[in-house]
Parts: sequence; structure tokens; C-alpha cells
Amino acid sequence: MSDSFQPDNIEAAGVRAVDAGTVAAAVAPASTAATAPAHDYAKTLRWWDGFAISLSIPAALFINLGYALGAIGALPALVLVAIVAVLACLQNFVYSELAGIFRDRIGGIAMYANQSWRRRFTPVGPLAAFGCWFSWSSSLAIYGLQIGYLVQAEWLPSQTWSFSTGTADFGFPHLVAIVVLLAGWVLNILGMRLAMWIIYVTGVFILIPIIGFALAPFLSGEWSWSNLGSTLTASGAPGWQTAIAWMFVLAWSVYGIEAVASFVPEFKQTVSDTRRALRVAGFFVIGVYALVPLGIGGLGLEAEATENPVSFYLGAFETLIPGSSGLMTVCLIAGLMLLMVMTTADGGRVLHGSAVDGLTISQLGKLNRFKVPGVAMTLDVVVNVVLIVFVGEALAVVVAGIMGYLVCHIFALSGFLLMRRDAPNADRPIHLGPQWVPIAWALLIIDITILIVGVASAGITGYGGPREVIIGIVVLSTSVILYWYRTVVQDKQPFRLRAVGTAAEAAGPNAGPVAPEVR
Repeated sequence: MSDSFQPDNIEAAGVRAVDAGTVAAAVAPASTAATAPAHDYAKTLRWWDGFAISLSIPAALFINLGYALGAIGALPALVLVAIVAVLACLQNFVYSELAGIFRDRIGGIAMYANQSWRRRFTPVGPLAAFGCWFSWSSSLAIYGLQIGYLVQAEWLPSQTWSFSTGTADFGFPHLVAIVVLLAGWVLNILGMRLAMWIIYVTGVFILIPIIGFALAPFLSGEWSWSNLGSTLTASGAPGWQTAIAWMFVLAWSVYGIEAVASFVPEFKQTVSDTRRALRVAGFFVIGVYALVPLGIGGLGLEAEATENPVSFYLGAFETLIPGSSGLMTVCLIAGLMLLMVMTTADGGRVLHGSAVDGLTISQLGKLNRFKVPGVAMTLDVVVNVVLIVFVGEALAVVVAGIMGYLVCHIFALSGFLLMRRDAPNADRPIHLGPQWVPIAWALLIIDITILIVGVASAGITGYGGPREVIIGIVVLSTSVILYWYRTVVQDKQPFRLRAVGTAAEAAGPNAGPVAPEVR
């Protein structure tokens, strides 16, 4: 897995970095967005900040794992979540090369997919961007509601009031969800440094249950191999189909370690910080997603997980460390809050990057006075308040979100392969060895398989069905409509299915010989 690494092209301290795409940006039409447009993001982050951002992904483990334990048993859940974590880590390596090529472009892997595919099929850009954004954005309501249920269960069990909004019941957990949603939004729109302080504080709290469940079960006398049972075929479907259906669900959270790529232009040492942050995050998530499920699974808690997929952790931690259920509640809430802060930041940057690249309405491309995409992050809040008030149980949109998210990963992985073909001599400050081409092909085939089988088997996991698939298709279709509106109405450019330009324009003036221009 060797790769070559070149130093950053950074000017003196305090001066914005200049990358290969900046020069060509001045001559590219706004609608083609071939090269990185100028932006005003403050370069304040280091690689350890990126790693801290990735701490939010293990927090999502305490959402998905309980459902998987109850549905298929501890052993299949452990194996599948570890496999998905390895896939996510390998994908982060692939994305590190793309992040080096497009290192001044905000929006992460969705924008890498856009730049790699735009000369072949321009709708890939908006499809990848909205697929990524909707997956991140819709999860905010889910995390907020889980916080509400934890607060109610631990401290305010008498708050059982509710009323109907016409389409859903609204109760105390929903009120808490809206409050924490607004709190996360405020922290983000006041600048990334403030958000990073919250991320560090909540990150420390989420490490407590991670370390606790990774170590304490093996020292407690309660852990046993015999507790690692399997009910993989309990649904009546073939075991392989059930396994892939759950990989589909687990990918929704585990693959999220790519979120580090959305902050690349904000790293002080753009290339070196990007490389370290993406890879350390990948290795960390493998360790967490192997040890924590193993520790929890050996305690024999499938029945408890089936009954209470999230709150069962409180009783488990109490068993391991008597008197700790309150601490565990605080840690879970902190972890979910960490997820919400990071999700708002990442989803806002994906939308902002889409607008800057000419893929959606221009209004989303504005930064506020704190140099963050306030308008885009506000849209996230509005969408999730609507989900909380009028949908109620936001798990109803999980399948739609996962579908779009896997579409984004598929386009990004194939974008890596396209860039190797179209711009073999591009400036690659992070250059992976030749063995990564077949690895990328394997990851692409696996993700396509997970997407197809997962969508066709959504009912197996209980996370959705045909209605949710239709929601996902509508969201993705809307992205293309908004792209048409941006191009034709706002930018007054002709709508093209293949952009004018070459791979060299996307990769920068140092790209070298590339494939012929597509018109």
C-alpha cells in the first residue's frame, strides 16, 4: 500500500495556499466549473482536527449496532461491521489521492466525482452531491430524536405528553431534538474553530464508552464466545442476501469517515494534513468497529438490543461498571451531539461546494462573516425540523439516504479510475501505487453490489421499503432539475450532458498529456 508523498505548495504563513487548479479557474466558464474557484474558507485546521472530526463516526456505531445485534445476532453483526469498516478505510486511501489533486475544492468526495465525470456525463455531479448531502442531512433528525429518547428515559420518564401535527405525533423527544438541532446549527455558523472546541469536548466523552466496551467486557467475567450467536436466516431470506442488506445499512454510518475530505481546503498544510487525517481516521474506525462490537457481542445482549436498540447500552455499561448508567447516558448524548455538529458542518460544505461548482442554485454558495456556509447549513436545519415535526420517526428516510450516499461513493471511486486514465500525468502530491487501481475496481464492484442488493432487500432490515426508495429517487432527480436551473436560468449557459473541457483543466495546469477533449 505504498504511495509517494510530495510536500505542500504553500506560501508563507498567513497567505492562502495556491494549488494547481487556481490559474485555470480564471478562464473557466462558471457553469462548467472545470477548475477550483476561489473561496474564502479560513485555513485553521490541522490533521488532528480532521481526526477529531472523524470521532463522530464511531459515535454512530451506538445507533446501528443495536439494531443489527437484535436482528441477526452478535456474530454476523461483528463480522459485517468489521468488513464495512475495512472497506471504508480502503476507500479513504483512494480518496486521499483525489483530495491531493483537487485540494482547493470544497465539498469532499462529491466534488471529486463531479470533476472526474463532468467530461463524460455532467449530471453525475449533482447526483453525487445531493446523494451525499441528503444522507448526511436527514441523519440530523435521527440523532436528535435519539438524544430526546435518552433524556426522557434517564431523567424525565414522566414527560410522556404528545400531540398530533397532522402527519405525526410530536412529544418531548421531538422538542429536545429541535433544541439540540438548533444548538448545533448555532455552534457551526459562528465559525469552525468554535465548532472544533465542541467536537474535542464531546469527542472525549464518546471515547469513554468506546474504550469501556472495547476493554471492560473481557475483564468482567461476563464475556463469553458462546454468546456470539447468529440469527442471520431468521428473516426467511437467504443468509447472503440478509448479510448484504445489513452491510447496506451499516455503510450509512461507517463510510462516513470520508467526511474529513470535505474540510481539505481548511487544513493549514493542505496536502500533508489531508493525507494523515484521512488515513488515521480509516485505521481508527477499523479498530473501534472491530473491538467494540466484539466486546458488546460477547455479553449476550441480543434480547435487550431487540427491545431497546439504543438505550440497552445503558444497562450494559451499568453491568460492567456499577453506578455508571448516568455517565453512559451523558456520553451517548455527547457522541450524538458530536455527530450533529459534524454532520451540519459537512452537509453544509457539500451544498456550498455544489453551488460554487455550478451544480445547484447559486444562493447556497455564500459564506457568512465567519467564513462558513451559513445559508447551506441553515437549509439543513429547516429540512430536519420538517422531518421531526411532520415525519416523526425519521428512520423512515434512512433507505433513501443510504441509496444516495452509495451512489456518491460509486461515482467517487470510479472517478479515481477515470482520472488515472484521463490524466495519468496530473499533479498528484499524494500518489498511490499501481496496486490501488485493482483495489479501487474491487471496492467499486462491492459498493455496486451492496447498493443493488440493499435497495432490493430493504424490507429485510426493517429500515424502509419501496416508498423510501421512491423518496431517494425523487431527491436525486431533484438535483438534476436544480442543476438545469442553475446552468440555464442563473448562469445563462447551454445545458450540456458532457462538459466542454479536458481532464487537464480539472487536474490543473501540471496535468500533462491527457485524453482528447470532449465536446
